[in-house]
Amino acid sequence: MEMEYVTTTCPYCGTGCGLNLIVVNGKAVGVAPYHRSPVSSGKLCTRGLHAAKALTEWRIEKPCVRGESVTWDVALTEAKKISGYSGDEIAVAISSRLTNEAMFLALRYAREVLGAGNIGVVGGGCGKSTGKLSELAKADVVLMIGDVMKRLPVTGNKLYHVQKHGGKLLYLGPESYTAVQADATFITEEYTTIPAEFTEAITAAANPVVMYLAGDAAAAAIAANLPAKTAVLYETNNGRGAALLGLEQFVLGEKTKALFIITETPEREEDIYADLIQAVNKLEMIVAIGSNATYLSDAATVLLPSAALNEYPGTVTNWEGRVQKVRAASAVPEDAKCPCEIISLLSDGKYAWEDKAAIFADLAAAVPAYTDIAYEEIEKPDGVFIKEE
Repeated sequence: MEMEYVTTTCPYCGTGCGLNLIVVNGKAVGVAPYHRSPVSSGKLCTRGLHAAKALTEWRIEKPCVRGESVTWDVALTEAKKISGYSGDEIAVAISSRLTNEAMFLALRYAREVLGAGNIGVVGGGCGKSTGKLSELAKADVVLMIGDVMKRLPVTGNKLYHVQKHGGKLLYLGPESYTAVQADATFITEEYTTIPAEFTEAITAAANPVVMYLAGDAAAAAIAANLPAKTAVLYETNNGRGAALLGLEQFVLGEKTKALFIITETPEREEDIYADLIQAVNKLEMIVAIGSNATYLSDAATVLLPSAALNEYPGTVTNWEGRVQKVRAASAVPEDAKCPCEIISLLSDGKYAWEDKAAIFADLAAAVPAYTDIAYEEIEKPDGVFIKEE
């Protein structure tokens, strides 16, 4: 039996915890702490502790056309028929759980090959943080808007340090786990303003922070009017990376006849595509790429099995803008392929896919936030922070 520890990044939320996958004979069988991670310092939530399950459960094993297993050649031939639709008839939905490199190639394919008029991200968000994870413990007042401590547990754990050092946690939002942990709460289902005492506490604080979930427009509007740093939390592991690529939340358009979608999500129980299933019933064609079965992959005209995160290398960007390495820890299932390779095959080799450093260099040339980041620097435990946007 050959066992090794492969240091990589958790595939779940946007905190970006470091962890070690325990690999036996090429298969991930468990998780061990990674104490050198500046993000998690050896701590993991219950999802992170089960990260190996994302590589085994609900796996898509064979290419399929209309529910029947076929060869890759047959599946690719069928998938390429999506190019027969006009640009305004094609919609492209890219998962925010891919690596930066895979998202970048998928975006290029959507624009340059398909000419799609509707391109978005599933499970993303918007907004940028002006504060860092390490600064949370130094805050003297933190305003939490929404259930942030439950959605991103290890980020939320940092907030107990605020209380330990005499700081205060203020909460605005519906009844929730986060509300119970706060020192002062204002329970409301909808929020457009905050209580005067909250404003006064933030204004008087030396190091105030406002924390909310990416995509919460009401919270963003409140934060914009407060003299505080912001922690904008993405719920998916690479939501910040998707936002940096300019990808907004996907909405299926009325003119759409064909959908190209990457249905990447670690476990079916967290299926972020379930809400789309009713809307896609009217479509003529769905081409889906994914490692794990989802409601949408079940409905796909053409289904292409991909490697999961931590079965192929690349990078992800956490909510604070830290670019971190994802490493290939576990062997790719026999009939699955790296998402980058699938994009290359669909484009008849237009995009080189094997050299992830070269893809990142192209990404850095196209996206100012990544400019001047050396790929080898991302190998370090701290990763590399993006440029201030």
